[in-house]
This record gives sequence, structure tokens and C-alpha cells, in this order.
Amino acid sequence: MIEDVELMKLKKELIEEMGVYFECQDMLSPLSSRIFGYLALAGDKGATFDEILEELQVSKSSLSTNLQLLQSMGRIGYYTKPGDRRRYFKASVDNMINRLDDKINSWKKERELHVKVLNYREKTLSADDKLTMKNRKDLSFNKHYIEFVDAMIENLCKLKNNLITVNQVQ
Repeated sequence: MIEDVELMKLKKELIEEMGVYFECQDMLSPLSSRIFGYLALAGDKGATFDEILEELQVSKSSLSTNLQLLQSMGRIGYYTKPGDRRRYFKASVDNMINRLDDKINSWKKERELHVKVLNYREKTLSADDKLTMKNRKDLSFNKHYIEFVDAMIENLCKLKNNLITVNQVQ
């Protein structure tokens, strides 16, 4: 019983924390953000309208409006079960893939800029012919940062491919 209470408390805290994150990151309304957070926690099994309503304690009209908004944005989808008239809402896999693509592209742009900065700095330093130890360290930072960005891009691509593979199996 205590474990159930602790899990419920943790769930509410996570929904709120994810809600604040999506609100700021994706410019979603507070309710849309919390709905999306709740559905992310629900996973593939999703949640019915009534389950979301009970969890978030909002009006039916507000929930309905925000579910429609999230569906129109491609953030969530729904499925039905044979013999069951209810819709089960869940976070969209396509949306997660698109979010990963956005992050990959953002890191690629950042990498391009850092390569340009490194090339520029190498040219200006070699033109001065004064490659001091401090200059080498400065260049070393640029090179290491580019390596870091390459690793981020590689890991995000692996994560995206894993997500695609897992969802093809289901």
C-alpha cells in the first residue's frame, strides 16, 4: 500500500516536471504539456479519455480540446480495441523520431560552426607564426568539442534507429 502511494506521488511529480519541460521547450499549453507527459509515462498501452481525466483532474471540454490539439500537432495518436468503443491515446512514435531528427540537425549545425571557427583560428594563428602553448590549448578545446558533438550525433542516430527498429517489431 505504501509503495502504491509512493508510486502515485512519483508519477504526479514526473507529470508535473515533464509538463513544465514541454511547456518551455515546445511552447505547449500547461494542460497539453501535462497530457503529453502522462501519455509518455503510460507508454504503448496508452490511456483512455476517462483515465486521463481522472489523473489530471480537469474539465472534459479542456481535456477534449487539448487532446485534439496534440493530435493535430502529431504529438499523440490513438488506437482502438476490438469490441471496445474507447480510444486509447498514446505518444506518437513519429513525433519522437521527428524530435530526434531536430536534435540531430541542431547538433550538425553547431558542428559546422565549430569547424569553421577552428579553421579560422588555425589560419589566424599560423599566419601570426606564434603558436604558443595557450593557442594550442585553445585549439585543443575546439577539436575536443567537435569530437564531443560527433559523439552526440552518433548516439542520437543510434537512439533513433533503435526506436525505429523496436517499433517495426511491434
